[in-house]
This record gives sequence, C-alpha cells and structure tokens, in this order.
Amino acid sequence: MKVHYLVQIDKPENNLVKVTMKLEKPKNQDTMKVFLPSWSPGSYLLREYSRHVRWFQATSSNGEVLFHTQTAKGTWEIDWKKSDLKRPMDTFEVTYEIYAKELTVRTSHIDASHAYLQGPTYIMGVVGAEIKDPTIEFRFPPAWSKLSTGLKDVSQKRNEFVYTAADYDELIDSPVEIGCHETDGFEYNGKPHHMAHYGDLYPHRQNIKGDLKKIVATVAEHFDGELPYEQYLFLTHFVPKLYGGLEHLNSTALQFDGRKLANKKDYQAYMALAAHEYFHLWNVKRIRPKELGPFDYLNENYTTLLWLAEGLTSFMDDLFVYRAGLSTIEEYLDVVKGNLETYLSTPGRMYHSLEQSSFNAWIKLYRPDENSKNSSVSYYLKGGLVFTVLHSLLAEKGKSVDDLLRALWDDYKKRPAVGVTREGVYQMIKEIGGNEVLQKFSTMIETTQDIDFETAFKKMGCELRFIENPNPYLGIDWEFSGDRAIVKSITLDSPAYKAGVNAGDEIIFLNGYRFMKEDAERLGSMVMTDQNYELIVARLNKLVRLEIMPGKAPKQLKEIAVVDRALAEKVFSFSKRPSPAHMA
Repeated sequence: MKVHYLVQIDKPENNLVKVTMKLEKPKNQDTMKVFLPSWSPGSYLLREYSRHVRWFQATSSNGEVLFHTQTAKGTWEIDWKKSDLKRPMDTFEVTYEIYAKELTVRTSHIDASHAYLQGPTYIMGVVGAEIKDPTIEFRFPPAWSKLSTGLKDVSQKRNEFVYTAADYDELIDSPVEIGCHETDGFEYNGKPHHMAHYGDLYPHRQNIKGDLKKIVATVAEHFDGELPYEQYLFLTHFVPKLYGGLEHLNSTALQFDGRKLANKKDYQAYMALAAHEYFHLWNVKRIRPKELGPFDYLNENYTTLLWLAEGLTSFMDDLFVYRAGLSTIEEYLDVVKGNLETYLSTPGRMYHSLEQSSFNAWIKLYRPDENSKNSSVSYYLKGGLVFTVLHSLLAEKGKSVDDLLRALWDDYKKRPAVGVTREGVYQMIKEIGGNEVLQKFSTMIETTQDIDFETAFKKMGCELRFIENPNPYLGIDWEFSGDRAIVKSITLDSPAYKAGVNAGDEIIFLNGYRFMKEDAERLGSMVMTDQNYELIVARLNKLVRLEIMPGKAPKQLKEIAVVDRALAEKVFSFSKRPSPAHMA
C-alpha cells in the first residue's frame, strides 16, 4: 500500500500538529482500519499516544465525508457501505490533529521555539496492510529554517521538505527536529554524520564534534568498521534537568542538561549516553530479541531478553568512552563503582531475576513507585554488571565480551530477519568460554543468587574497597515540602521498615521535639545506634505514634581500585578480531 503523509504545523504556539494521510481505497474491501501506536520501540511502556488525538475525520478526495467509528483506544474504522456518497472515489484522505507538549525522547513537543516529532506519536498506520515506500511532507512557519531527520530527502524544490522511507516501520523510527537549531557534522568511513542541537549551552571548551567522531570510530571498530547506514543523525535537546536517549535505525534522540558540559564527569556522561544509543544501531536495531519484530504497536511485546538489549549496552557504553580515550581507567571504574553501589543498595535484586525484570518492564521499570527498589531491579543496572562479570570470566580464557559482540553480529548477518533467543546467546557464550562460564552466566541471568563481584574484579586487576559508615542508619529517603520532612521511600528490612514507618509519612516530632527539614538533613549527628526514639508522624491526616531504633549503616563501596594496572588496562582494552592467518 502506498501512503503520502502531509504534516502541518501552522501555529506552533498552540502545540498542535495536523496530519493528512492520502491513500487509495482497498479493492474489494468496504472497510479499513487505521491506528496510532501505543508505544515506541526501545521504551517498553504503553504510553497510549491516541489520548492526544483532538479530532479525526475521513473524506473522499472530492471532499465527501466517509463514515468512521473508533473501535479501540488507538484504532478507527472507515466504512464505505455506511457512507452516503454521491460520487464514490478510489482515493481518500484521513486527517487528524495531535496535541504535542511533552518534551521527552519518547514523546513529541511543539512550541514557538521548535517542533520535535517522535514517529509513533503522530504517524498513523493501516491495520493489516504493509505500507511500502511512504512519503511524508512537512509544512511549518517560514521563520523556522531547518529540518533534521534520518529520513531520505526526496524534495524537488528548495522550499519543500519531502522525505521517504522503505516502509512504515522505518518511517516512524525516524524522529524529526524542526526550527532554528544548530547543525554541524563530520564524515566517517565516507558516510555523513549529522549533528543537530536544540537548546542553550553554558560556555565550555569541549570538542563535541571531535569526540562524537571518536565514539563512532571506536564503536564501529568493534564490528570491523561496518556501518549499517548511509547517514546518521545525533539529535540532542540541551535542556536543564533533562536526561535520556532513544535509539533509532539511523539516528538517535538525546536529552542532556547543557549547563553541565564544562564539568568533565558530566561531559563523559553525555558521551556515554551518545555511545549507548549509537551502539544500539547494532545491538537492538539489528541484533534484537526474536520477540521484538515485527512489532505489535498497539500491545505489549514481551521478551525476557532485555538484559541483552539494554544490559549489554549498559556495560559497553562507558567502556566505549574509555576505549575512545575520553576517560582514564580510574574514571571509568568510578562510574562502574556508582552502578555497583546502586545495585547493592537495591533489595529488589533478591526478588527479581534479570529475566523477570525484562518480562515485567511494561509494568515496573517505567512505572516506578516508592517500593520499586524493594521489589525489583533494573535490567539496565544489573544487566550491565552481569556483563562486567562475564567479561572477567572470559578474560580467564583469553577471550572477552568483544568476542560475543562479533558472534552476535556474524549471526545477524547470516539471519537478519530472525532475531536471537536466549538459547542462541547461551550457545555463543558456551562456544567462546566453555560450559563453566555459561553455567555461571546463566545463573546470574535466571536467578537472584548473590554475585561474586569481588573475585570478578580481582581477576581484572582491581579491588573493591569498602568503608564503614559511622552514621546511625534509619533507611529513609527524604523529600521536602518547604521545611516539612516527608518520607519518600523506605528500604526493606531497615530500622524504619521494622518500625512501621510508611512512605508518605510526615515526621512531626522526634522525642517530643518538632522535626523539620534541617533535622532530617543532620539526623546522623542527632541520634545514636541501639537507642529507642519516639516518632510522631502524620499519616492520612492522622497522628500516629511509632518507636524506632537506629541501626548500624551498611558498608559503603569507597572505590574500585586498580591494583594491577597492566592487567586492568589489558582486560578493559579492545580485543580485536584475530586475522584470518592467525585464526588458521
């Protein structure tokens, strides 16, 4: 089926986009359904984009109204039999309007300054039909001078913005930035790499273009320099307090606080974010769990393999920054240390395996609440750490995770449409590292057993160093409303948990004295371990009396220290594919 889309933004200050689909009536068919996706691939939550549809209509190409009815949350059916037509036509139009005012990488945002259009939020498809070679035209205020996208430009005139894609999947997998944003770019391996930056930056001395080129070269080298695209776009929204990224077939949308780029650690985090999404070109957009394609855009697409899709990527992203020469090994290990600290302070790791975490992504990871850390664990977080341990296990065999990357890529090139399974990945690991390595790895994936991180890092020339925390411990995370101290969350089995303190409680009195924000912030210097204290809390507008005994704080991970630099640098450096002669 051939479809042409006309996208119009007339008054961006009203946050609206109008879309018109031009298509032909199916032969020997009196009804047809169109749909708007409920989610975006790469972000596993039903976001119900149809909630932003303001109006919908269908008309013959001569203007006669076609009967339609909404049959589901994101589906509309057009019925020619029920339409009162004076002159039936083979061509018709579907027109609708979308409200767009949520600036994330998974949603669309339009205001007077720009338009960011995320495909699944505004481009409808046809139920049960393959849309081949769709074209899409954008019309917007003349004050806006630029449009950036990974779509192929087929404009015939200078003042036109017309693009095409291979199919509907590719069309909606290509975000669009329109406005007066900054653009730049570079070439690598003969292919253009575009950069589009929306938002403001504080002054800095970082070489973003040069360093992104280093990231591209470093990641591509892991796949023998093969670039599976004709062009690539790095699109960044530099907006205060925003952070995130979403991968696409030949582009990525990133969000980062542009005020932080002058700080080296924050800048490295931006480069790691870019590396994470760029690496997804291979791992997810090509090497993908079998269940993630072809997509069901209206319902959940369950898989237990997000530990591969996101966990492996989370292991590699900061490693790419180190391998690109943009961080030292100490700086790289400091990031890993932060991840390990977070993992060890997440009681939910004892209740949710990586496979369970992946399967339940649709209802847990993207819908966190005050009890999330007690009931689940992120497949990004644990997955990245598990691949760190696998890297250590393979290093003992003279191998590395790099060998697994190559095996996954070689398998994809042989069977590009199939997708991978757990058994297939397990077989690759077995062939690379042997059965013992596979058994240890599968245990980390399928169970909640404790992981021996200390031994793993020791075998990579590093040492985990812990320190005692002298402050009394309650297990409360705070949030504040003015000077009022409110419990944000409680850690499982902590003194506060055992005392019956609840998330949402406002602490009113501690041992008879009014308790305020400043008291919460210096609580460690006010109370003692193994002593009872009386709390009075406000819960659902009622005062509740509790008794709490602060305990000894858990040990803190001070650092992952390099104790054998030569070994550590060797293990964490890129392991190139042996040459054919060497392999022979």
